[in-house]
Amino acid sequence: MWMKIARFRTGIRVAYGVVKGDEVIEIRGSIYTKFRMTDARYPLSEVRLMPPSEPMELWCPGLNFADHLEYAGTVLGVETPPIPQHPNPWRKGRNSLTGNNDPIIIPKDSTGEVHYEGEAVAVIGKDCRRISPAQAPRFILGYTCGNDVSERTWQGDDWTFWRAKGSDTFAPVGPWIETDIDAQNLDLMVRINGKQVQNCNTSDMLFTFPEIVSYISQHVTLRPGDMVFSGATGTTTAIRPGDVVEVEIPGIGILSNPVEAEFDINAP
Repeated sequence: MWMKIARFRTGIRVAYGVVKGDEVIEIRGSIYTKFRMTDARYPLSEVRLMPPSEPMELWCPGLNFADHLEYAGTVLGVETPPIPQHPNPWRKGRNSLTGNNDPIIIPKDSTGEVHYEGEAVAVIGKDCRRISPAQAPRFILGYTCGNDVSERTWQGDDWTFWRAKGSDTFAPVGPWIETDIDAQNLDLMVRINGKQVQNCNTSDMLFTFPEIVSYISQHVTLRPGDMVFSGATGTTTAIRPGDVVEVEIPGIGILSNPVEAEFDINAP
């Protein structure tokens, strides 16, 4: 059944709901098994949209668009990597997860090269272990918008991506989960202050969502709510405090995040 599933806060309560028009209808039960709609309805303008699931892990495939390979080599200070023969997934810190309209915080010790990476994101719907690509769609609840925010200098200097891609607020996701959409034919746009800076289609992914999910599941059990990113395309640029970053996927929605500088608690 087609629907948009949101996780939202109203007052001090956090709940799940189904988005219809400009309202969200609160549900009872689990979005991963069975639920029913209640009579509680809230205008979207009056609730705070949270990250649409509570994942144990976030996974990114790495170098999953051909036109990102040359740029990745430049960032890492190596020759252009060859086209990979299989997915190359890695974990993005769960602490980096943040929601729609929440700020992306530029760390105070950043070199100024914090970049956007607009991506589509699959949300896992049930325990997933050693499945085939053909089976994988049955284990995916739906899809949402994501931003794999990355500090490029740290990405090139460090042995791992622990801070370059895992700093707090470096994984905005939302605004909700779309449960019925063709994940391999999604247009994706990124805008900075209203100006388009990225435009691609998920049909250009080197490895599809089912292939990535299957590959991860051969070694790691994916759990309900876990998120699997698509990978990014093209060349990116830095974002600055005061910017507003939008990741739009028609058919899903718009993920919007203001950019802010980290507050220095030691400043006079």
